[in-house]
Amino acid sequence: MPPPAPITAPALPRSGVRAFTLVELIVVLVILAIMAGVIAPRLASGASRAAESEVHKAAELISAAGRRDTLTSQQLAIDHDGQSLRLMKLQMPSAADAARGVPPEWVVDPLALPVEFENARIVSASADGAELNPERFHIEFRQAGQRPSVVIVLAQATGTSSWTVSLTPGAFRARITSGEDRFADMDITSVDLDLAGKAEEPW
Repeated sequence: MPPPAPITAPALPRSGVRAFTLVELIVVLVILAIMAGVIAPRLASGASRAAESEVHKAAELISAAGRRDTLTSQQLAIDHDGQSLRLMKLQMPSAADAARGVPPEWVVDPLALPVEFENARIVSASADGAELNPERFHIEFRQAGQRPSVVIVLAQATGTSSWTVSLTPGAFRARITSGEDRFADMDITSVDLDLAGKAEEPW
């Protein structure tokens, strides 16, 4: 009687899928790193440009307030509502509106659209050198006396860029400077000492 045949396990079918080699994985990682290095700065640059666009809109609104204050007798104010993150130019009703029964309350100026801040945020604000709450402030342009100097520092919401928007009492337009300008509220103008009668005085 012949001995029983040995029992062997059936051979498993060889899979056609092969694994990545270490060299291939390194090549893929290098390509991904290069792509990230090219795309990330472009995304950051796009966010910075969007924030800078909002800064320019804020400067235009403040300039409009300065021009209106210079050319008209309306009572004006720059108001920032922290809940909606808007910068608004306000005006009191005119004498004609008051004669029609319009209450003497601050209303949004329909000729100056509010600036919605989505990519930029206000980090500090001051009027005549007095620090204001950046979350919520109200700066009135007084008809009697000198117009207050306005300095607002804005920063990119998701980045490190910052800008200073300033309107000095004698300026017709707001000025934008890159970064935080501590001397933005100084009205730097040239003075003719001869015409001022101070030609002989030491300076």
